[in-house]
This record gives sequence, C-alpha cells and structure tokens, in this order.
Amino acid sequence: MDKQKKKTKKIAKPLDESRAKRYTCIVCPTCCELETDGIEVNGARCPRGERFALQEMVMPLRFVTTSVRAQIPEGTMMIPVKTAYPVPMARVFEIMKEIKALRLSEIPPIGAKVTAGSAESPTEWIVTGEVE
Repeated sequence: MDKQKKKTKKIAKPLDESRAKRYTCIVCPTCCELETDGIEVNGARCPRGERFALQEMVMPLRFVTTSVRAQIPEGTMMIPVKTAYPVPMARVFEIMKEIKALRLSEIPPIGAKVTAGSAESPTEWIVTGEVE
C-alpha cells in the first residue's frame, strides 16, 4: 500500500499590515517569499525561514566574504577569508575598510582566525582557502 503524504498549505496568519514587510529568505535554496510584521511570519516553509524573517525585521545580519592581503618575501598574495559570525549589515562598509587596511606578514593555514579592526569593535575572520 502506497502512502501518500498530504500537502497541506499553512494557513496565513493575520499580520499588522501597517508594519508588515516582505523578504525573500536566503537561508536555503528554496527562497521562500516571506511576509512578517515582527510577530507573525507567513510564507516560511521551515523554522529557519521564520527565524530569518524575524531577525531581518529587527537587525539584518550577513556573513562577509572577501580577501586579505599577505605581504611575504615571495610577493603579495590575496588570502580568501570570511567573517567568523554574521555581522550587522549597517557595519559591512566599515568592516570592509578595516580588512582592506590589514596586511598579513605570513600565509595562515585554512581555518586560522585573523582579527581586524579597532580594539573597541574587532572583527574576527576565518581563512577559507590556500594560496599555492
């Protein structure tokens, strides 16, 4: 006997239309179209989408992926890095200025942590690739 899963569409929750915002979820490849008022979320197919929408409403966070310059005796190399944790979108340009100013004196191994920025608000980066 074949068991067929019933696809049940989630019932849309009532939202405060004056506060409601729309987002496209970027947590997984499904890319759900979300709508939230900060309390309820409609359109999420998984709990991660609901958390994403609520976080976007309060303070959007992103991982930043870039490269940092390593000046070694053989020449200048670009080392791929990403932030160790999501950072507020409002700080992305500030963080990019900090990493642009950073110069490494050696090539760190994959997974090594590098710190850039001021002592008050340092940003931790993780090396994500090797240079041959």
